[in-house]
Amino acid sequence: MNGLTENIIELNRDKEPFVIQASRPRSPHNFKELCGDKAIPLCFVHASDIHNVPDLWDRMVQYINHYSEYISFAVHTGDYCGGIQEAHTDMYAECTECIRPIFNCTGNHDCVSDNKWSHPSEKKITHSLLFNHTENWGVSFMDCEYPMSYYKDFPDSNVRLIVLDLYYDIWEARVWLAKLLDDALQKGLHIVTAMHEPTDYINETFDTTFHHMDDYEKVFKQFEINRNSLSFDHRDRVTFEDIIADFIDKGGRFVCNLAGHDHIDSFGYTKSGVLNVVVENATDWDKLGESSRIKGTRTYDCFNVVGIDTDLCLLKLIRIGNNVDHHMREKNVLCFDYKNKKVIFSK
Repeated sequence: MNGLTENIIELNRDKEPFVIQASRPRSPHNFKELCGDKAIPLCFVHASDIHNVPDLWDRMVQYINHYSEYISFAVHTGDYCGGIQEAHTDMYAECTECIRPIFNCTGNHDCVSDNKWSHPSEKKITHSLLFNHTENWGVSFMDCEYPMSYYKDFPDSNVRLIVLDLYYDIWEARVWLAKLLDDALQKGLHIVTAMHEPTDYINETFDTTFHHMDDYEKVFKQFEINRNSLSFDHRDRVTFEDIIADFIDKGGRFVCNLAGHDHIDSFGYTKSGVLNVVVENATDWDKLGESSRIKGTRTYDCFNVVGIDTDLCLLKLIRIGNNVDHHMREKNVLCFDYKNKKVIFSK
């Protein structure tokens, strides 16, 4: 392969018009005021489960830097390390510098050391691996020792992003989250949460390729969890589901929860009415995803550009990189009305 065909920008040039439109207000000039539009759409990258592959981190940064006029930040929803903490690269320091902040999130593999689950007293190590470069994040961390839950408001877009740690300080985080959501309800902010795992299993889906075709939920609900496994699945705890559902029941505008962990794409609502958007793994582990990943081709990269328009209650997804699954379905773009639970456009 030559340099041009391997370049992530050129490989995904067809998505450029969608990225531009997802980041721009609906109406130019005075038509915007006549329609009552007040918010600027928020546009960012969502990646997950990069599992210590610096080359893919570099390529994602290259994409963000190229489109930094349109992309405000990135959020990586966990498993920054490889299988264990010892498989770790400080990609913030050793890879290409990103013009925009890349928010990180604690994953289950980020908490495993020497093939053992990290004791709560050792969370300092997890914190040092994932949160040692937060100078340009501009976020507010939860008040505790070595915090790994935090939030950031985007007032121009009327959005509050809340990133949640599923593995330490759970009860403190539940109280903290409830207060943040009550405050957001009073201020009319639309909420996006981000955590490593979905809030619960999805049982209401839509006719979109951004949801896997295999019956993943059914299989794993019946799977007996091995608590000594490195693949320990925590969703029997549904850690924050009830708090988010309560916010929705009170009339709060909840956009979605962003997650990874499953290494497959999922899109839909849980039984409590929480919309989850799960992105396929960003790593190149060929056997842990919905499709083969070949270096030098478009399949090598995998993440979403996310656009949120709170005036119209629209959630937009744009797949960058790997977009064809084993069923030959293409995952390209999705526009979803999260107020009325309606797919506007899917391609």
